Amino acid sequence: MTARQRWTILVASTGGALEVFDFVIFGFFARTIGREFFPPQTGMSAETLSFTVLAIGYLSRPVGGIFLGRLGDTHGRRLVFVSSAMIASVSTLLIGILPSYAVWGASAPALLLVLRLIQGLCLGGELPGAVVYAVETVRGRPGVLCGIVFVAVNLALLLATSINLAVQWAFTPEQVNAFGWRIGFLLGGMVGLLSFALRRTLAETDEYARAIGARHREPLAVLFRNHFAPLTTGAAACLLVGASGGIFIGFTPSYLQGLQYDAQQIASAQTRYLIAVAACILVTSYVGDLLPRRYVFRSGAVLSALFTPFFFIAAARHYASLSVLFLMAGVVASLANGTFACAIAEMFPVDVRFSGVATAMNLGLATSLGLTPLAANILVSSLHWTPAPALVIVLCSALAFAASFGMKRERRRADVVDANRNTRWQERR
Repeated sequence: MTARQRWTILVASTGGALEVFDFVIFGFFARTIGREFFPPQTGMSAETLSFTVLAIGYLSRPVGGIFLGRLGDTHGRRLVFVSSAMIASVSTLLIGILPSYAVWGASAPALLLVLRLIQGLCLGGELPGAVVYAVETVRGRPGVLCGIVFVAVNLALLLATSINLAVQWAFTPEQVNAFGWRIGFLLGGMVGLLSFALRRTLAETDEYARAIGARHREPLAVLFRNHFAPLTTGAAACLLVGASGGIFIGFTPSYLQGLQYDAQQIASAQTRYLIAVAACILVTSYVGDLLPRRYVFRSGAVLSALFTPFFFIAAARHYASLSVLFLMAGVVASLANGTFACAIAEMFPVDVRFSGVATAMNLGLATSLGLTPLAANILVSSLHWTPAPALVIVLCSALAFAASFGMKRERRRADVVDANRNTRWQERR
């Protein structure tokens, strides 16, 4: 890679990192935010209302992904990637300084909802934009470059977890409720604005720049009519990735505490999980460039379906160290995490790639991340069977396994041009 291409990948990686960081921080402090912005007389618990706001942010991501993806295909990747970072970062900063209900009354929760909605709409294009930049910057190793993007995602999740632990350690519960929860939003907003400043140095991706003369402005309905199969395949593939994060990061803390595990022990094991995923993604994404990517992804779906029941049985009966179990889970999860995004991006031609990736990824990830913890909780309470949460990942693994057979790479426009040139050269000879 040239120096400019290396810089492009480095800056593009901040897209997925920014998306994950901003959303996870709200989840960590959802209970405190609920007490700050929703009074008891509303008729619903403050915690429920806060998680409702969290869910609205998730559900707005597919809408933002479809809209921003289409803009990225018709007006350029750079414009969308720069603009979404600025608006999302300002929204995050404003949440961090927004006065509580006690100061502004009903205006405070209304503004919180609006800011969260704007944040979700903008972040719907962040991770897909980063993936598109990785795939279209260098033709030789797109899988590895997508892997770097997801390493940044896991590092951002690790950073958010560390900030949460630091705030809980440094301040009393009263101080956390008063101002400590705002620290994560202020830091996230400032990092986002730094990312915005760096993105202004980006140019259009090489492949998009070559194809800009043939770009068309078809209605969004054309994407669903002509590329419905890749959209369905991509969304189904994302279910496994989202379910792994939703179960092993979102659901297991409360579940394992009910099995008499210490909270600090759980946090330490989850940290090892994130490190294992980030490290192994570099390996699995590289393997995905050497072998057909769908084979690596398919093996991850099979291993996830086999390993997850073992994980919950061993954890429930204390058969193995929790850290070892989470390390193994991270290695298994990396097979799908390191290959799914590039495989999805390669299914779409350049003129609809941004909108296709954004739609598929946001539909699949938003659904699985938002619903799998709830589904796992319902299964445990209704079946009274400790390995019940594994059924969620087994189902998502089965859907992802079926989707892997539809992962067919779209020939890039540049590849077609090169083939035509070679044909004409052979004819002249």
